[in-house]
Amino acid sequence: MAIGRRFGRELLLDPALGPGERLYARLFGVPVLGLRVRAHYLVPEIDALARRIRPRKVADAGSGRGLLTAHLARAFPEAEVVGFDVDARQVERDNAMVRAAGLANCRFEVRDVTRLEIDEELDLILSTDNLEHLEDDRGQCRIFHRALRPGGWLLVHVPHRTRNLFGWRRENFMEIEGHVRPGYTRGGLTALLEQAGFEVAHTAYSYNSIETLANDLSFLVTGGREKRKLLYALVFPFLLGLAHLGADLGGRGHPKEGSGLLALARRPKRPEPPGGEP
Repeated sequence: MAIGRRFGRELLLDPALGPGERLYARLFGVPVLGLRVRAHYLVPEIDALARRIRPRKVADAGSGRGLLTAHLARAFPEAEVVGFDVDARQVERDNAMVRAAGLANCRFEVRDVTRLEIDEELDLILSTDNLEHLEDDRGQCRIFHRALRPGGWLLVHVPHRTRNLFGWRRENFMEIEGHVRPGYTRGGLTALLEQAGFEVAHTAYSYNSIETLANDLSFLVTGGREKRKLLYALVFPFLLGLAHLGADLGGRGHPKEGSGLLALARRPKRPEPPGGEP
């Protein structure tokens, strides 16, 4: 079943929202179609991890609106959860939002993840649609690897290289601001992570054909740059309904082909010394 209005409910506590925006979010949930579609695939992955691991520190690398970060904080209530983003104004809003939500284990910092000087400090990193913006994506994966403790996990979502729409394939969007590549193939993403030293636990597709169609229509309105906000507000309920239909028809599983990819990878544990000696 698609992620409903409960996902991202912290948005209602964003101090920058006006009364009309707050009412709209209350009626329709988070009014960002791509985020809602990605959450449909990422939230179950996060929740599955929460049943397996007990991290001490979790990071959302490129936290944006902070709603997936807030979900991490709820999924791992005993962990310290931090969101990194370069937008100081957004970080200020996100910190006010999680304070109002009572998420005492969550905070946001102004930090450039491409210059993340952290060594073996994190147990889980979430990276959502960031690698396609970076020329040195391999270097970024190495930064993530270094930041994780041995045995730590990386959950990453990226666009697929092609948009897959009912068997019709074309190159993914390059017009979105900041994209330096259209995306990745499943094998290419696996190789990228393995070259950085990760063991890939699994990969899967996201954005089935109906969700891709909804996203294509959204792109026609916004151009991937949050343009034509009034028109987008008018058509968003229809687009959301279309995406929900796609999610419901697809169930909780992943499509056999899709316009997005996710991967769960692990930094290998250090081998134990012979005889268990320190």
